[in-house]
Amino acid sequence: MKKVIDFVKQRYKIFIPIMVVFVLLLAVYFLYREYRYDTYRNRKETPVYQYFGGKKKEYTAIITYNLKKVIIGIEGKDKKINYDATPVYFAKEDRVLFPEEMSVILPLKSGESHRLYKYATYGIVDEIHKITNGGEDVACSHFFLFDGKGLYFFSDKVTLSVEGMDEITLGANSYIENVGGYTLTYYDKENDKAEILDIEGKEIIVTNDNYTININRKEFKVFGKTVSLGQPYNLNPLSND
Repeated sequence: MKKVIDFVKQRYKIFIPIMVVFVLLLAVYFLYREYRYDTYRNRKETPVYQYFGGKKKEYTAIITYNLKKVIIGIEGKDKKINYDATPVYFAKEDRVLFPEEMSVILPLKSGESHRLYKYATYGIVDEIHKITNGGEDVACSHFFLFDGKGLYFFSDKVTLSVEGMDEITLGANSYIENVGGYTLTYYDKENDKAEILDIEGKEIIVTNDNYTININRKEFKVFGKTVSLGQPYNLNPLSND
């Protein structure tokens, strides 16, 4: 053992440069891997639109896909966009992207709920309604989404009822957002129309043939039972399993 220690002491000046070179080579290797990953990721310029404050904003988005063709990022090409749960509609496709995690509720399965990952999409492919969730395509229809706060997206036509106001029909792929219980923004995809309503102290109900949602209480009724709406991260991911 003493001989080993003496050997190291005599040659430590040689070992230090070798270790430095090794560390540098390791750093170069990982930087090269990251460079290859960045280089071979697919970045597509895609015309999209969103509604903010009841006003339509059309822009070109740069959507980034990883090597498995899973969406991993979105940004405005020429505009700074602060993404939240507000759906991103593809201008030239029957497709919607959700920039934040969402709960997907399946009323026809007794209100079963699952989690959608960030950047999940929904659209119609070959006449089949599909949600793409983390790279997995799941045939899915007659559902609604909830962001855990106040935004709801509806895959089917619904009726929006605000106490003291006329009922509003929202076409498929429309959404509403309850902001602090004071204002409600809705977007009707069928008519490409958005509006902001004063809802302070008013009851808000959304209905169709499959369910009834009480927006104030964050709960819905299906098949005679009442189910509370929770946070997406508490749910199991939507999949084909």
